[in-house]
Amino acid sequence: MKKQLRAQLKEERAAISDAQRSDWNKQIARVLLAWEPFRQAQKVMIYLSIGWEIDTWALVDELSRRGAEIYVPVVQKSPKSLVPTRYFSKEQLVPADFGILEPTAGTPTEDPAQLDLVVVPGLAFTPQGYRIGYGGGYYDRFLVTTSAVKIGLCYTAFLRELPMDEWDQAVDFLGTEEGIRAGNS
Repeated sequence: MKKQLRAQLKEERAAISDAQRSDWNKQIARVLLAWEPFRQAQKVMIYLSIGWEIDTWALVDELSRRGAEIYVPVVQKSPKSLVPTRYFSKEQLVPADFGILEPTAGTPTEDPAQLDLVVVPGLAFTPQGYRIGYGGGYYDRFLVTTSAVKIGLCYTAFLRELPMDEWDQAVDFLGTEEGIRAGNS
């Protein structure tokens, strides 16, 4: 069921015009840049957006500008996990699986328990902060390892009731083009 839902959500996301997506992305960035937990966070794990994902590059630039430590999720296949790996600049990134950009091998990593804030992607979220991701279960495994504030980025049009499994993990907040909403807090 989730596999079909993922395909449907990808189609819906792809149908959004570039202009609409750009407008919503700018609004989401403005909302997060003004949000106190984002402004105060010193150790942030944030995904580096690709394709039609909600754009995080303006957020990465702002974190870098103010001297926060930025970590990006690097997929480790065995055992399945996400490893917070230090981001220094776009120039030190290399393409990895699924076209995702990652820091080069040997880049410093961080204990998830030391993070202040985790920015989470998703195809869609429930109003309670549960998500449908890309099907690997990587974020569900990761989110239980950190007490950082967790925020999912989502267009309001993709907030809906979704089927959940017992291992699914919710984020604390949802960042949308309309503002910050409490999730599972």
